[in-house]
Amino acid sequence: MNNKVVKMTLEYSNIFDAITEDKAEASELQTRSDLMIVIRDIINAKNWSQAHAGVQLGLTQPRVSDLVNGRIDKFSIDKLMTCLYRIGFRFKPSFTDDQLTMAVEAVKTH
Repeated sequence: MNNKVVKMTLEYSNIFDAITEDKAEASELQTRSDLMIVIRDIINAKNWSQAHAGVQLGLTQPRVSDLVNGRIDKFSIDKLMTCLYRIGFRFKPSFTDDQLTMAVEAVKTH
């Protein structure tokens, strides 16, 4: 019997490349994931309960649970961007010297 072990390393710049051949779909999934992580981190930093976060985000508590537990299929980029705005933040894209950067910034209130 041959007990030879074969090691294989798979490398992805985007983990979602592992589940879809479509690069645009993988990018969209990664963007949704990134937004969910940012919103979850804000909720945690503010020590909000899911019920309170729901009020702030305009979501029900079960939907907040979906968000903080990473149920990516439940949210569109549009919905996540709206949630981010409702809690006082937005993504700010910047393009300079052929470089695109995205920052999260606080929304200025009047």
